[in-house]
Amino acid sequence: LRATSWRKVPEMASSQAEDQSLARVWSDAVFRLTASRGEEDSLLEEWQGLVELLDRDADLKAVMVSPLVKNEEKRQLIEKSFRGRASDLFVDSLQVMRSKGRLGLVRFVAAAFHDTWMAAKNQVEVRVTSAVPLSPELRQNLVAAASKFAGRSAQLVEKVDPALLGGLVVRVGDDKFDDSVARELELLLAAFAARGSRELPRIQEYIHNSEESSRGV
Repeated sequence: LRATSWRKVPEMASSQAEDQSLARVWSDAVFRLTASRGEEDSLLEEWQGLVELLDRDADLKAVMVSPLVKNEEKRQLIEKSFRGRASDLFVDSLQVMRSKGRLGLVRFVAAAFHDTWMAAKNQVEVRVTSAVPLSPELRQNLVAAASKFAGRSAQLVEKVDPALLGGLVVRVGDDKFDDSVARELELLLAAFAARGSRELPRIQEYIHNSEESSRGV
């Protein structure tokens, strides 16, 4: 399985931190059960699919999380929408969340389940934002360097942001490295350079100029 862009949990505020902590409890309980059955891969896909569905269907999302919609109506909606299309374990998990008034945590539970799955598979998500699309060579070198850095198999998630003006931002798991301050990123870039990536001189020049500018040189 590959890490994809479905994962869009917002930056944490205090209430979001509480939601995320609570979602972790739900996620861990479900993961232990699915792992004991060898069904964790398929359930991860179902959680991801649900988040993508709610992103596309604003009406479904509104009904599921609205406190104005009766619990029985939500129960019937979940059964009609998912029973027979998704695993019974997944549908039953949603029904338990519904009965406890926790459907608003769906996105957080999906993200927590993804994190637990990655850790269990000895993988780490590497999110890369670059000014231009990565070349195949740079992509391969980045995955290799990040895997070595993290000690786990790196799964790359890419985003292009022209506003970076030739820069590069790399997040390995919870560690973020940007090309103006991060010493660790310089080590990654050195690893790329050793493999002869053509983009690196331009990125390294950008790092140097940014550092000089920050010192007022």
